[in-house]
Amino acid sequence: MPPGRPTTFQVVLRTALPDWADPKKTVWMMEHTTQHAAGLYRAGQIEQALTVLDMVLRAAPQDWMAHNMRGVILCRLGRPAEAEPIFKRILTVDPGFAEGWFNLGLARRALGAVEGAVRGLRTAVLLQPAQPAFSSELGVFQHGQGVLDDAVRHLGRLVLLRPDQAPDCLNVAVSLMSNSFYAEAERFLRRGLALDPDGVDLAMRLGQVLLSQGRSGEARDLLEPLARRVPGNAEVDRTLDRARLACAISGDQGRPELPGGVVVRGPFSVLSGYGDLAQRFVRSMAGQGTPLRLLGLTGTEGWRPPEGGADTPIRPRAALSFLTPLLVEPIPGVPTVNYTMFEGTSIPPSWARANAAHDLVVVPTESSRLAWIEAGHPEDRLRVCPPGIQPHPGDEAEAPRGIIGPGGRPIADFRVRILNISDFIARKNIDGLLRVWLRATRADDDAILILKLGKGGPTLNQDVGRMLERTMRHVGRRFEEAAPIAAMMGRYDENGISSLYALATHYWSLSHGEGWDLPITRAGAKGLGLIAPRNSAYTAYLDDEIAHLIPCTTGPAWMPYSDAIYPPFQGIDWWHPDEDVAADLLTKVVRGGLEPRDPRPCLLERFAWERRTRDLLGVLDEV
Repeated sequence: MPPGRPTTFQVVLRTALPDWADPKKTVWMMEHTTQHAAGLYRAGQIEQALTVLDMVLRAAPQDWMAHNMRGVILCRLGRPAEAEPIFKRILTVDPGFAEGWFNLGLARRALGAVEGAVRGLRTAVLLQPAQPAFSSELGVFQHGQGVLDDAVRHLGRLVLLRPDQAPDCLNVAVSLMSNSFYAEAERFLRRGLALDPDGVDLAMRLGQVLLSQGRSGEARDLLEPLARRVPGNAEVDRTLDRARLACAISGDQGRPELPGGVVVRGPFSVLSGYGDLAQRFVRSMAGQGTPLRLLGLTGTEGWRPPEGGADTPIRPRAALSFLTPLLVEPIPGVPTVNYTMFEGTSIPPSWARANAAHDLVVVPTESSRLAWIEAGHPEDRLRVCPPGIQPHPGDEAEAPRGIIGPGGRPIADFRVRILNISDFIARKNIDGLLRVWLRATRADDDAILILKLGKGGPTLNQDVGRMLERTMRHVGRRFEEAAPIAAMMGRYDENGISSLYALATHYWSLSHGEGWDLPITRAGAKGLGLIAPRNSAYTAYLDDEIAHLIPCTTGPAWMPYSDAIYPPFQGIDWWHPDEDVAADLLTKVVRGGLEPRDPRPCLLERFAWERRTRDLLGVLDEV
């Protein structure tokens, strides 16, 4: 959870006026009308305040304070595109107006202009470094953008400006936690608790910081009285549950009568790549007779492998997590091994700091290993162990004829049916996928793109619609001129996902980088034709003999059609697939100009689950 505070636009009535204003007229308007509008605004009567300001500006069109307030109200009404030029005009006349820069930054943020928003907020801070609201808004915004060092600096300034405010200590601590500076976060949380001994969030976050440092006994002792004081607080209860479990497991080390086994923690019950890998490895380990104890992402885990072997008490010889590094919570006295991955050319500094406390880091590919080395992680504490690849039983069914595409034609009737399953995030390069499809296909091609996006959400349809519009403007063609796309949004169950694989003839990725990419390996295990960029994890299991690969270059991790950097990749490059080559390749696939390549035999032989699980158990034997 990021640090936060409600966004507050600055409505400031200053006595200093620019040279072009008529002092008598403007002061009269302030006293009798602009002040009235400000009162309406603060009372929540926003539309009425806007009406009053329109009257003011008809009488005094150069009343800059009324213009500023009007811009603020337009932003509050969800009309930042109208507000931005107002603030820019004010700042042309008075470039030292800090509140104007602040409001301009917030308007640009609402428009998605990240760099412009940062410039506006940063200028406001430079002009008035002692204004807490400016540092707070800039710090929270930069935290959300992944610029964590800057976020800590600005949020830390708040503690200097307001040393008696416990919420400021909490905000800077949360940002420090996100940057893996656990000792510093602990210091601010304890300072906050000294100011507010009853602060629930402060105490809960302190418990989480202690768990991140492997201090589960201290976390338990802190959280037990807190849980009694705030019964029913779900996050407090979950954090306490994890602390108690870690203490119990640590104690089991001293019980020689128990069989040696492995503690495995992961998001078993969460629909995610990490959850899928954790389940598959655990099932394979259980099938090979390894005694296991399972912990969930948030605490006690209800999922169990059908093979059994996960309910017998064990003496832990290792604690294996399938998590991003910041979520790992070491268990006292038990070696910590984390199976994780990254999709760029280097891991974030926060990951490197978190990993420094772990005995071993296991990654699935050489690409991930190089990303850790690039960040300075010791090579002798890295191991590469790919997961297995196997066919999914549900994918082998006949292509269902009941799924209808655009125009009412069954999808199964198209000769070429290309599948992509992705979260709707920038790294998946859905904008690039759409650009290439729009360039490479014609409306009369006997082909369809089956695009399964996201897991639902209130704005997914609108977000996808905006991307389609931007893509058409960028390419200069309309999607009606290209082969059809069956866009499928929302959460699908396993049977629904299997029906998509059963429909497809090919699987196509244009991702900027992958840690593994379960959907394409699942497609390969079915024998679909594979089209992928020659980058990251793809190079571990695909080559020109079994797939059509697209060359890539490396560069900044831009958001689609934006000057903003994708927040998890601040300061980190990813791969940019060559869209010209991709378009040429796709045209040949769609029109039958390429011989099919069957990846199934090679993938199933090289990545058998039994073998890969033995490799992972061998890694655990090293600690």
